[in-house]
Amino acid sequence: MSTASNFSTYNYDEVMHQEIVNKSIRLKKTHQIQRRKTSWINRLLAVLMIVIVFGSMAYLLIRYAEINEIKYRNFELKQDIEELNIQVEELNLQIESAMSLENIEDYAVEKLGMQYPKQEQIVYLSVGSKYALNDVEKNGDIVDNGDKVVETVNVEKQGFFAMIVDTFRN
Repeated sequence: MSTASNFSTYNYDEVMHQEIVNKSIRLKKTHQIQRRKTSWINRLLAVLMIVIVFGSMAYLLIRYAEINEIKYRNFELKQDIEELNIQVEELNLQIESAMSLENIEDYAVEKLGMQYPKQEQIVYLSVGSKYALNDVEKNGDIVDNGDKVVETVNVEKQGFFAMIVDTFRN
């Protein structure tokens, strides 16, 4: 019996040892598979983080480039505005110089051939005179209009143009 008990103990120990070895091999394989999975996941996460970091840097770089482009356009537009304001000021000065009395006089004399009136062409009007066509009598007499004395013109004897000329002479 001793051999039988030895054999059964030996067999049991050997089976147990074999089972433990098989379990340890299976555990090693599962650990290796898990390590591979975690290493792939870790690598994937690392690559993803690198892509995210470089993507965000590229995005910031693009935004800074757009901001600088907008600033440059604003600067150009401000320069254009300043140039247009200078042109407006120059045109206003040209208008003012063209509208000055000396320039108008030079243009009238040189280009249009106008000249100053001679002494016989000047008509003087008295400011205190009152001309009233309603008070004119038909016979050419002097009519008293209150505080002013007006010489009447005979409308029937003279034409309209002659009446206007006589009015300016008085």
